Amino acid sequence: MNNRDFTEEVIDIGAKGNFDKYKKNVKNYTTLGIMVVLLIILSLNSVYKVDDGTVGVVIRLGKVSKVERSAGIHFKIPLIDSVRSVNTSRVSIMEYGYQTVRRGTETSEPVYAENFDEATIIVDAVNNNASIALIYLMVQYRVVDPVNYLFKVDDIEGTLRLALEDSIRTTVQELTLDEAKKEKPLIDTRVKEVLQQKMYQYESGIDIISVQTQDVEFPSNVEIAYQEKENANQYKNSKLEEAEKYSNTVMPRAHSQATQMMEEAKAYERQVIAQANADVAQFNALYNEYIVNPEIIQERYYIEAMRAFIENNNVIIDNTVDDSIYKFFNFNNNALRQSVID
Repeated sequence: MNNRDFTEEVIDIGAKGNFDKYKKNVKNYTTLGIMVVLLIILSLNSVYKVDDGTVGVVIRLGKVSKVERSAGIHFKIPLIDSVRSVNTSRVSIMEYGYQTVRRGTETSEPVYAENFDEATIIVDAVNNNASIALIYLMVQYRVVDPVNYLFKVDDIEGTLRLALEDSIRTTVQELTLDEAKKEKPLIDTRVKEVLQQKMYQYESGIDIISVQTQDVEFPSNVEIAYQEKENANQYKNSKLEEAEKYSNTVMPRAHSQATQMMEEAKAYERQVIAQANADVAQFNALYNEYIVNPEIIQERYYIEAMRAFIENNNVIIDNTVDDSIYKFFNFNNNALRQSVID
């Protein structure tokens, strides 16, 4: 072997050694990088964040392990635990009988799309006076039990809508036309009670905050009949009010007149009794005097009777011999007697 061949062989062996060393280093760096990446992934997967107003439901091997309600950063087992976030503070809205296409702004009115099939209901079916009506309402609800919300009911929105429809039809058909038209708070209260009970039975995990009836409409023929009934009721109420006003005016006046008549009767009663008592006293006095001097009393009453008789007559003929008739006039002189005769 010459020197050239030996040199080439040494170079080849050196190059191969460098390559093997480089290959080994690359493998080591790759392994280290993979480990670093895995470590980062595991580190990131071992923490989760719970925002304000939300709840973190930790699921471990397909089962609920924990419900974290405190806001902030929390730890979990990487690759084993998973976390589902549920907003328990947001108030959700479900529209029934209509759908908001575009919300109103300061410069434009809101736009709604009506769903007549959904809004059509039967009213006053209990009294055999059933009528068709259209009802539009809105339901507000929020999540109160995140575990039931996630796992008890597959389709919360669909289940809630079906339960709402059943609650409306069950409740409103018992109302009269007047109640359906005027008593929106009554509809809201009854529908909310029935709907909440159904959602409790389903273990849906949601709470019904409010039911707000937006409007209740009747078809044209029903509306006409209803308006005629309203007009009749208004006419009846106006007449009742007039009668009430008349009663309020006449009764005090009649009471006042009756009181006045009673007072006058009592006054007359007192007057008659007083007069009778005076007459009795006078008679008693006269009777006592009569017992003592009966002839004088008889003469006195005779004279008084004749005087009253004569005073009521314009023409008097005296045929007495001694002019004794003048004693009834109580005249004491001839001049007065002559004037009476003339």
